[in-house]
Amino acid sequence: MTLPFSTTNTERQTVLTELAGFPPKPPRSKLEPHRELIRELRRKGRTYREVAHLFDEHLGLHVALSTLHSFVKVRAKHRKRTQFELPPMGLVPADSPVLERVAALKAKPAVREAKRARFVFRENEPLTLTTNGGEQ
Repeated sequence: MTLPFSTTNTERQTVLTELAGFPPKPPRSKLEPHRELIRELRRKGRTYREVAHLFDEHLGLHVALSTLHSFVKVRAKHRKRTQFELPPMGLVPADSPVLERVAALKAKPAVREAKRARFVFRENEPLTLTTNGGEQ
């Protein structure tokens, strides 16, 4: 709330003192009284679906999954995600069985089957679909 510029400093103090006496606003979410319960259930690995089911069954409080998700998301502390990196190659022993398997796979010749032609092109004839791989 902004006060007009024409008010004096004492008037501003009076208004601010009156505003300080206002009771706090009640929580806007019906889930606010259950905040710690939701936090604890989520920490124990419960899904939003399970939490909603528990609320409906034990508290008689029907909650949509999206409402639970939004409630948690808004109140979540934003944590910086750690980036996972592969260890440098120097840390893997040279005689590792994993490296031996990789080398064996690389040495294996790649066998590819030639794709059989489904259409045969002859200059003076229209395209024809074949069933025996292009041979007639």
